[in-house]
Amino acid sequence: MSYLRAAYLYFDQAIRDGSIRRAAENLNVASSAVNRQLLMLEDEAGVPLFERLPRGIRPTAAGEILLGYVRRWRSEGLTLDRDMAALAGGVRGTIRIAAAESITEDILPRSLAELQRRYPLVDYTVISGDNHKITSELFAKEADIVIAFDLQDHVRAEVLQAVTSPVGVICASDHSFAQRDSVSLTDVLNEPLIVPGQDWLQHSGLKPLFQSEGFRARIVAQAERPGMLKSMVAAGLGVAFLTHLGVEQNVSEGKLVWRPLSDRALKPAVISLMVPRHRVPPLCTMVFIDIVRRNLVAAARIKPPS
Repeated sequence: MSYLRAAYLYFDQAIRDGSIRRAAENLNVASSAVNRQLLMLEDEAGVPLFERLPRGIRPTAAGEILLGYVRRWRSEGLTLDRDMAALAGGVRGTIRIAAAESITEDILPRSLAELQRRYPLVDYTVISGDNHKITSELFAKEADIVIAFDLQDHVRAEVLQAVTSPVGVICASDHSFAQRDSVSLTDVLNEPLIVPGQDWLQHSGLKPLFQSEGFRARIVAQAERPGMLKSMVAAGLGVAFLTHLGVEQNVSEGKLVWRPLSDRALKPAVISLMVPRHRVPPLCTMVFIDIVRRNLVAAARIKPPS
């Protein structure tokens, strides 16, 4: 309601200035007009919103609560005005993304291309790496959006979407596993195994398996990056554990074969889409988040081969 809008603005200014008279001067209106708006606002609220002092005014407890709402409303209004003005001249800005490397191979480029068709003047900064690195970017407030595997409990962020993807084994297309519907954990541990490097493994869902007492494997190589791990598997050096969501593009291109574990020895990985708490993102970032969320859910719904 327009009359309340004016009353909110007058109330905010009067509290900032600590005086109805000074607020009226700064607003370039009569003191009686400011006083009338404040009285009307108190009548609307049904409780006292400020105390009159010998040399000014100060808010009551109810006034402090209302003031918080008014200032958030004004801040969000400024954000809206900025975004609408940007739309008129073409949205500009930079979206900072931190994502697990396997997500940057397919889902992220597809999402970026979709957003670019709508906002061609927006650019991007993409950081990839292990979970510790990309969630650290979130803590440092350097990232607007983070996509990570197997989120640790201590990461304090707003999770907008979480999907699961089964962990299986990848092998070269001419490997004997490619002829099976599934393989057991024992089968995998009898093969030459390519494993994640220590930094990657430390923040991976595979860590409990590798640290278990009964874990015995012939490890032929360690890879610090998922891309290198997949290249070594494709070359026939060995087999490796990986989620289906991290390898579906390679499988569709015929470069690798993914098979589920028949004994379900490993829990499915959880992929989380997160943003920093208490930050209102620009319009283009909100649109991008919706695009990523949709593509992430769609990819998780693709049924793995069996």
